[in-house]
This record gives sequence, C-alpha cells and structure tokens, in this order.
Amino acid sequence: MIMDNFIALMIASHDTTSILLSLMVWKMSRDPEVYQKILEEQMGILENREGREEKLTWDDIQKMKYTWRVAQELMRTIPPLFGSFRTALKDTTFGGYVIPKGWQVLSVTHSTHMDKDIFDNPMEFDPSRFENSSKRISPYTYVPFGGGLHKCIGNEFTRVETLTMVHNLVTQYEWTQVHPEEVITRQPVPYPSMGLPIKIKPRTML
Repeated sequence: MIMDNFIALMIASHDTTSILLSLMVWKMSRDPEVYQKILEEQMGILENREGREEKLTWDDIQKMKYTWRVAQELMRTIPPLFGSFRTALKDTTFGGYVIPKGWQVLSVTHSTHMDKDIFDNPMEFDPSRFENSSKRISPYTYVPFGGGLHKCIGNEFTRVETLTMVHNLVTQYEWTQVHPEEVITRQPVPYPSMGLPIKIKPRTML
C-alpha cells in the first residue's frame, strides 16, 4: 500500500504539475500585470536571501503567496483534470435523478469552478479570490485535486515543485512566446495547441 501511494504520488503529480507549469508560463507570457507581480514577489525573495542562503528554503516557499494564488486561479479556470469518477455505494438521488448502487458517476470540475453562485464573476481571472476571501469557498466546490478521502496526495508536492520552478524561471530568465495567440486545448488534459515554444535568454540584472 505504501509503495502504491508513493508511485501514484510521483506519476500522477508529474503530469498535473507539468500541466500547471505550462499554464503558468503561458499566462505570464500573455498577461503583463500578472507577470510583473510574480516577478516582483520572486525578486524580493531572491534579494532577501542574498548573503544568507544560496538555495530556496521552506520559509521562502511560504512567502510566494501571490504566485500560488495565480496557480490556484489557473487551476480553477483551466482544471488539470476534467473530472473524476466515483462509484455510488448505495441507491441515491441527485438533482432529481436516481443513481443506482454500483453506477459510476463523473463529477465535472467546471460545473462548480464556473458556478456564479460559488465564485463571483467566474469568467474573470482574479487570483485575489483566494486571498483571505470574505466569501468562504465551500468544501467540494474547488476541486483541482479532488476532495475527501480520495483527494490527490500530490497536492502539496505540486505546490512546492511549481513555486520552485517559477522562482528559478523568472529570477534567472526572460522569455517570449513564439506564438502569442496560442490557445489551450484538451487532449484530454489541458495542452497548449502549438506545444508552447518560447524564446528564452538569461535575465539581465540591472
């Protein structure tokens, strides 16, 4: 059981993390305001670390609040997983429909992520909705990692890996998209329609 969970952690979180990192690069390339705020946050962490610690620390990761809120909002608007299957353990009803025991049910992530009764202005990209929001997000409505007993065990691994990668990318390199109008498709997971080629170069420090 322990080995099964470890393998699931490494393989499943590898796919979802690579998707999220691609979405982060795609979003920062297209949205100068988001990119600038992430850059300022990450450069601030880098400057505070100079002469003290060469590598990122756990405390540094905890300071990347805006960067992670951008990632959270990307996972809300473009969920890494389309949905998840569950098996009905007993006869039940939902929304006026009878679901017999043993049937598989597909919960579609977008059904709650884009519900205006759960998220204000759901079509608007707004990372601040995850910043101590006065409107609490109800359980099982924001589910990029699923929820309950079967919630993805790689959620924290994804957070740390994503923030580490973004930190090193924006503090050391500059880049532009080869295809600025590239859109995200599904195959079935989110995938840049043209492979997300970028032109990258070392960052010039002033």
